[in-house]
Parts: sequence; C-alpha cells; structure tokens
Amino acid sequence: MLEMLPRFLPEFFSGLLVNFQIAICALLGGMLLGAPLAAARFHNGLAAAPAAWLVALMRTVPTFVVMFFLVNVVPGFHLGQRHFAMTPWLAVVLSLTLYAAAYVSDHAVEAMRQLRSGSPVAAMLFVMGLVRAFFVMVLSSGFGAAVGVVEATTVTLRAIETLPKAGDRLLLIALVIVIFTACFQLIYHLINHWRGRLNQRFHRPVQAARLEGAEQP
Repeated sequence: MLEMLPRFLPEFFSGLLVNFQIAICALLGGMLLGAPLAAARFHNGLAAAPAAWLVALMRTVPTFVVMFFLVNVVPGFHLGQRHFAMTPWLAVVLSLTLYAAAYVSDHAVEAMRQLRSGSPVAAMLFVMGLVRAFFVMVLSSGFGAAVGVVEATTVTLRAIETLPKAGDRLLLIALVIVIFTACFQLIYHLINHWRGRLNQRFHRPVQAARLEGAEQP
C-alpha cells in the first residue's frame, strides 16, 4: 500500500477540497433560503404558516432522492438571463441546500428568541450549529460518488479497488478516517477558541455592570 500513497494522497486531498466546496456552497445557499423563512416564522405574520410548512417539507425530503431526481430529470434551469446545466456537482449542492435551509431556519428562529430575551451568548450557539451542519454536509457530500462527482469518497473507492489484500484496504480506510478526524478536530478547535474569546467579550461588560450595581448604595 505504501507505494500508492504518493499518488493517492494528492488525489484524496483534491477530492476532499471538493467535499468542502460542496458543503460551503450548500451552507451559503441554505442561509440565503433559510434566513427569510426563519424571519417569517419568528414574526408570526401571515407568512408564518406557509414558511413553517415549507421548512417541514425540506426537513423530510431525502437528500439522496433529491440528488438523483435533479441529475436524471432536471436538465438545467434559468436564473435571470443565464442558463445553468444540471451537473452532478450542482445536484449535490442543491440537494444539500434543502437540508441546510431547514436547519438554518430552525436554529435561526431560536437564536432570534434568545436575542430578544437579552441573551447574545446563547444566540452564539447558532454559529456552532452551523459548524455542525457544515460537518454533516461534508460527510453527506460523499453521496456525490454515486452520480459521478470526483470527491474524497470516489478517490478512496477507486484506490481500494486496486488493493488486492484486505489488510491493505483496511489500512487505507483507517488512514482516511484519521485524515477526516484531524481536519474536523482542527476546525472544532478553532471555532471553540473563537467562541471562548466572544464569551469573554460579552461576559466582561455584564460582570462590570453587576459589580457597579452592587457597589451603589
């Protein structure tokens, strides 16, 4: 297996970059679609019920089924004056966008409630929720291997097929798991560090105000 690593690792990291690109695009699309739906649900106006129904639908639609439907049934679509062909990569992004929009809408509504109640620290949990959704979509983007997207799963499966020994296949799978774990742990560490700094920034004014109020007769 060692002789194939110099060829496998560059291809794998190139495929992993595709997974991250898909997840980022899907998350951005989910925020653009989910934020207005969350605002409609939060303000509880005439649009609240239709928004809630739409979010419930997006929450239950199977991503895998949507992906195959887009690839095999939808040839493309128009956005203004431009025409976009339905590629496998785009189909994966759009199918994950539905999941992301429902996730963003649900968590944004709760964040808005926390902000209204005067709890900005609790509202920051919304950001952590986005990070979790991003990780889920990075892993879920591996579904793209079924429709021809060359990403990390595709590269790994191709490499496994070239290994005759079961032990080498298991070692390659273990290596892929270690790489994914290291990437995710690094991102989690950076996010937790950022969250800790924000917590200190918000807590200091609150503590100072409490001390000032306690000192007053």
